[in-house]
Amino acid sequence: MQVVRERIKNKGMVRIPREIMQELRISEGDEVALRIEASKLVIDPVTARRRMRLRTEIVDELVEREEFFEPELT
Repeated sequence: MQVVRERIKNKGMVRIPREIMQELRISEGDEVALRIEASKLVIDPVTARRRMRLRTEIVDELVEREEFFEPELT
C-alpha cells in the first residue's frame, strides 16, 4: 500500500496524488464517499452509471426500424 503525506489546505482540501486517483479510477469532478473507520479517514469512490454515447449510425438504424417505437397493443 502506498503512503503519501499531504497537508490540509484552505477549507479542508486535501490533494489526492494522480497515481492514487488512477488506482481508484477516479478523476476530477467524480463523487467520493468519506467515512471514519478506526479513527482513520476512508475515501471510497461512488460508483455511478456512466453515460454512454451511441454512434450516430446506430441511432439512425434504430430510427429507421420503427417497430422499436410502436406501442404494443394488448
